[in-house]
Amino acid sequence: MSRAEPSGIAALLKDYRGFAGSRLWLVLALMILGAVAEGFGLLMIVPLATIAINGADSAVLRFAPWLGSLNGEQRFMAALGLFLGAMAARSLLLFARDALLARLGSEYEANLRLRAAATLASRGWPFASRIGQAGMQSLLLNDVPRAAQAASHLQEMSVGATMLMVQLTLTFVLSPMLTLVAVAFLAAAYVATLRLARRGVSSGIGISEAMDESAGSGFRLHAGLKAALAQGTVAAFVAEYRSTLDRAARQLTRFARDYSSSRQWSAFGAAVAAAALLFVGVRVLALPFPVLVTSLILFARMSGPAQLLQNSALQVAAHAPSFAAIERALGPLTSSAAEREAAEPLDWEQLEFDGVRYEHQPGLGLGSASLHIRRGEWIGICGASGAGKTTLVDLVAGLLAPETGLIEIDGKPLVGQVRERWRAAIAYVGQEGSVFSDSVRGNLLAEGARADDVDLWQVLETVGLGPRVRAFAAGLNESVGDRGSQLSGGERQRLALARALLRRPSLLILDEATAALDPESEALLIERLKAIEPRPAALIVAHRESTLSHCDSVVVIQHGVVTTAE
Repeated sequence: MSRAEPSGIAALLKDYRGFAGSRLWLVLALMILGAVAEGFGLLMIVPLATIAINGADSAVLRFAPWLGSLNGEQRFMAALGLFLGAMAARSLLLFARDALLARLGSEYEANLRLRAAATLASRGWPFASRIGQAGMQSLLLNDVPRAAQAASHLQEMSVGATMLMVQLTLTFVLSPMLTLVAVAFLAAAYVATLRLARRGVSSGIGISEAMDESAGSGFRLHAGLKAALAQGTVAAFVAEYRSTLDRAARQLTRFARDYSSSRQWSAFGAAVAAAALLFVGVRVLALPFPVLVTSLILFARMSGPAQLLQNSALQVAAHAPSFAAIERALGPLTSSAAEREAAEPLDWEQLEFDGVRYEHQPGLGLGSASLHIRRGEWIGICGASGAGKTTLVDLVAGLLAPETGLIEIDGKPLVGQVRERWRAAIAYVGQEGSVFSDSVRGNLLAEGARADDVDLWQVLETVGLGPRVRAFAAGLNESVGDRGSQLSGGERQRLALARALLRRPSLLILDEATAALDPESEALLIERLKAIEPRPAALIVAHRESTLSHCDSVVVIQHGVVTTAE
């Protein structure tokens, strides 16, 4: 692992601590109380064993002086009752601990997933477009779950460490010297774990990178499958996908081998430690039998937390780099993913561009744009591919901020609260016409519109999709397939447009949104849109003259310069 590659452990720990807040103190209290209850119950073995063997003696009174006022039978029953009571308390406390940890773990994954999505949205469209759909899917489906697993293993490490500390404290009460021997074995195991943990971090980084490549390759395979089947080039896609899967498999195998090795050495080390403790207790310290037995039981109980601590540390080392990958891709995550209340749509009369410039790179984008859009006006936008048409409408929508120049609505700059209210007043439909793997109803309501069935059928009729949906066996509840695979290209565009109309926008932005329709169908659809009351304004990006002929005016973009068509 190079120094430039972060393990992500410290950042993950800080993030999880911020998420859990005061609940961590409750978890810690449950951990300590549960461990103390178990340890106290095990300490009761000393008087129980002593009484069972030879009745009460000084060893019993050392650990339970209050038994001195009871006879032998009473002492035995009292110690037995305390043992059972302590074990019952332990069970209740550990149940509460495990339930709270499970809740924290599941809520943290959901919170992390939501904050990743919210952070992407907050960074704006230029950033989101660079991440891409495959990149975001990889973050949400690969890195977030692995980071959440790392957090769960951090919880397990805390459990193991707490149990060890409490049990070591109790064994120190029984035999300080024997406890020091046990601590020496634990220290040796910790040193051995450090080397494996470093390998785990390296494996984790490799796994995260390989899974990201695999997700991207899988997305390309799915996106290009139809053409590949038609052309007979599926083998090339599959070969690329196989290579990324093989790399991920090698990284996973390497970590699994290290993890298994750690577990087996831990088990063998526990056996060696038990033998050494027995030898020291009998031959060196000559401990009384009840004390020796109880100490060995406590040490045996420690092997579980010790192995849990070691194995969890390796899991954290392997999974935490996924959290580093999330922050490397998105930057610091937003502290809260709480939804804001929907802004009130802006009541506007005129939008004005004054000398607006935005270039993605030199010569690509808008070099100069001055434009007026009035309420209810339909403006066509044309130009060669790459001329800057989409850049223009993205600036209108507030997805991009101008590098120079000014965008104003009724004399107010398009920033802050004005921009939020402006976005609530517009509907944006692109050429792809985003359709989701859901029912017709689910697609129409995907953006949270409040509409009943009457409203849904009304917008479907407006866009000319009513007869098609009525022919479905399930009507509005009919599935449209994966990304609308059961619909034609034109029907997908109509469905996306119907969803946009449910927003009741005062500005429609249509970026080649009717390109899949034939001119006659398109003409009928546009006339229906223009007949909506109150009539929305519209920006229509199109190449066809027949489409632009429906507009009140047309602007042409050439080499990033906006001019009005004659």
